[in-house]
Formats: sequence, structure tokens, C-alpha cells
Amino acid sequence: MSSDPIPTLVVVDDDPEDLLLVKTAVKRAGLPLTVEAIHNGNDLMTFLTDHPEHWDPMRPTMIILLDLNMPGKDGRSCLRELKAHPAWSSIPIVIFSTSDSPEDIQKSYELHANSYICKPDDLTRLERIIITLYRYWFGVSPVLTQESSA
Repeated sequence: MSSDPIPTLVVVDDDPEDLLLVKTAVKRAGLPLTVEAIHNGNDLMTFLTDHPEHWDPMRPTMIILLDLNMPGKDGRSCLRELKAHPAWSSIPIVIFSTSDSPEDIQKSYELHANSYICKPDDLTRLERIIITLYRYWFGVSPVLTQESSA
């Protein structure tokens, strides 16, 4: 009998403090969630290539929290590439940025982000955001099955 895999929260951010805050919030929330901290867009693409088990749209096992403003391959470039890739396009991508610019928000949705969240300024709010994301993507969001997709 196989058990469901522990879901993974992939956090892509060049700021080590933001990465630590997300890890702390997940730990405080007590969620069965693995956190993968990734520092830039190029490393994200390598991670996804190396972990095809997360690509199955029938059993979503990963959410990506993606910062917009990073050196090198920024969040917009990553989002564009992820949504254009047939195997990765169904992975939920939540933009997680300090920017509350209407232009950034609009552009992110135009590039098919699943959600846009401004980074909170305190750990308690971040913990609530993580819990909400977890419940939505791994709790109440419908999952395709072979029978329902036929």
C-alpha cells in the first residue's frame, strides 16, 4: 500500500532572511510540508528537472512561492518558462513579492501565475498565509483522477 507523498513548498528567493522566515512559519504551523529553499531562477529549473515526481497534474505535490525580483533569471522569466513547459505548466505558482505595484500584479497574472501574495511584515501573518495555501492546494482543491479525466 503506497502512502501519499509529503507535499513540497518550493520557495525561490534570493534573500536568505525571507527563506528562513518561510521555513520558520511552516515549522510553527506544524504542517506536513517539506520546504525546499532555492536561491535563484536557474537553480529552480535544475531542481524541477531533477525532481520529475512533482510534475504529475493528477497528484499535485508541490507549490512554488516565487519572488519576482532576483538577480539573473528573475521571477517573471521563471514564470514565463514554467508556464510554457508542458510538464511544469500545471504546477501551482504563487508570486511572493514585496512589490504591491499594480503593474507587477497584472503582469504576473498575464503570465499565468496562480496567485499573487505580497510578503507580510510579520511571522504570524506569514504562518496564516502558509496554512491557507496548504489547505487550498492540498486540501480542498480538486485533484484529477484517471476516472474524472476520461
